[in-house]
Amino acid sequence: MRLLLVGGLIAAIGLSALPVQAQVEDAQVKALVEALRQAAPQTGTEKDGLYGDWKVEAGNIPRWSKQCTGRLVTPEDFADSPVTARYILVCVMRDIFNQQYLASGNNEALAVQRAAAWWMTGQADRYNRGDTAEYTKKVLDYYEQLRKQSPPLASQAPEPTPTPKPPQARSPRIATGTAKVSDIQVGALVEALRLAAPKTGTNNDGLYGDWKVEANNIPRWSKQCVGREITPNDFADSPVTARYILACVMGDVFQKQYIASNNNESQAVQRAASWWMSGDYNQYNSDNTIGAYTQKVLSFYQQLRSDNSIKPMKPTLLPHR
Repeated sequence: MRLLLVGGLIAAIGLSALPVQAQVEDAQVKALVEALRQAAPQTGTEKDGLYGDWKVEAGNIPRWSKQCTGRLVTPEDFADSPVTARYILVCVMRDIFNQQYLASGNNEALAVQRAAAWWMTGQADRYNRGDTAEYTKKVLDYYEQLRKQSPPLASQAPEPTPTPKPPQARSPRIATGTAKVSDIQVGALVEALRLAAPKTGTNNDGLYGDWKVEANNIPRWSKQCVGREITPNDFADSPVTARYILACVMGDVFQKQYIASNNNESQAVQRAASWWMSGDYNQYNSDNTIGAYTQKVLSFYQQLRSDNSIKPMKPTLLPHR
């Protein structure tokens, strides 16, 4: 048995069926991964060949980390960094959960059990057989409890303060529309912000990581996105963790600006970049440094999208056994 995960606060909503072509939501994936963590076997042996809270076999970790983050993570680093582990395992289980949703005819409870069976044995169809059935029912029980909890997900939390300068006033929340930006688009935006980050030429400039984030934003954003506070130094020392947190933050911002711009992708990118720099979405086309900066971010974003530099995680996943 080799198990995985994603921890954090899980949103409150009951189980429900999705349209045939719909994808499972982040809240559902996170609840599944957290349920897998809670159901992970306790072997009682320190050196049991399994790593992290989710008891993952060493052989899976380099392959999964390469697929999901673009670099190899060692089993030891995986075990030592729950945030990195969470990011990788959500990435892995998102595809599995989607596949089992379709295979189960959009039956959420059955999809959870099928995904748990894959996680345990590599065979989703074993969800109702022998010891596997007992395990998949345990995972489902945890999943349902998590989905009924009241704390909101980071994606539902109040808007974070932008970086590098906090805003003087918040922009009002925009009602959710039908369009939804994809993980690829969010990933490209986050990478474009990294590429466009200001180079101050000063080591102790009060900004952290490749994205040049102000210290006071980091504990709050990490608490919202991963369930615990990350120090600015840890943020700077772990680009994988930083990227995960910033994708969480900017996913909501990008979504809101996509709607505000009437689904104009280029304008949404510039509006999001304007918020990131100044706290004001509407400065994106101004004749000042902010306007020039948002155009720079857009140029990087378009290049990343045209080059397919940011790709979805669509590998042929092998079972973890």
